[in-house]
Amino acid sequence: MKCRSQLFYVLIILICNTVFAQPSAPKGYKWEVVEALTDEFKEFDTSKWSYSLWNYPPPNIMMKSQVSVKNGKLTIKAEKNSDSVRWMRTGRIMSKAQIGYPMYTECSMKASDISAYNTYWLNNGNSENRNEIDICENNANPTNPKTKQTIEDFPFIMQSNIHHAVNGKNLRSPSYASTKFLSEKNKNRNKNFTETYHTMGLYWEDDRKCHWFLDGEYVGFSSAQRKFTLELNLYFGLWSNTWDGFATKESLNDDSRNTMYVDWIHTYKLVKN
Repeated sequence: MKCRSQLFYVLIILICNTVFAQPSAPKGYKWEVVEALTDEFKEFDTSKWSYSLWNYPPPNIMMKSQVSVKNGKLTIKAEKNSDSVRWMRTGRIMSKAQIGYPMYTECSMKASDISAYNTYWLNNGNSENRNEIDICENNANPTNPKTKQTIEDFPFIMQSNIHHAVNGKNLRSPSYASTKFLSEKNKNRNKNFTETYHTMGLYWEDDRKCHWFLDGEYVGFSSAQRKFTLELNLYFGLWSNTWDGFATKESLNDDSRNTMYVDWIHTYKLVKN
């Protein structure tokens, strides 16, 4: 408990200064890079990543062809598919390594400008039984008018969430952060997720608490309603859904809008010196 108290105290100091995203380690501890979950994306490293091809509901279909590394960026592109039911081909990758708490992970990501979720998350299990931590789910251009009316600044929002499902009963602990509420000195203040790269981070403290970071600033935390019991894989993915509205077929033809980009991901484990 002393270790965690010290770490949270240092974290509070960091919040006041907002110098960088990663929380400082307490005395006697250090952040150690987890190489298997850290990548600058100079190439698609098959020792670290695999394609995750299970499907969300239509119109999505996950395909290897939609994932690539170009110009030092991981790209996931959504395009039209010839199938009449699954007419949006897109992609998702998962890490081969797993990790548990305490840990910190962050990535630099730029969202697509279509009605689809650009996602950075951790998971282990299936829809009926799983531990899941959603660091970022951003839909920068929803087509559902009800969604737009509910949250007018949707393009600026990092949706974070905890899902903990046991025998089909899922308990959620959501959180929302907007670039509109970053500090005035922050260069990404008021910038949406399609116009520039944003740094988003998770400090997974213990068996319940997750702390969220956006562009170097602490933006809140969520507490799981059940204790975490599993080590998790890291994921990146792009997919469309009915409640925010599907991506239009016109937008899927536009290469200036239909791709999410990840510049890098850095992951750390808290260890004793």
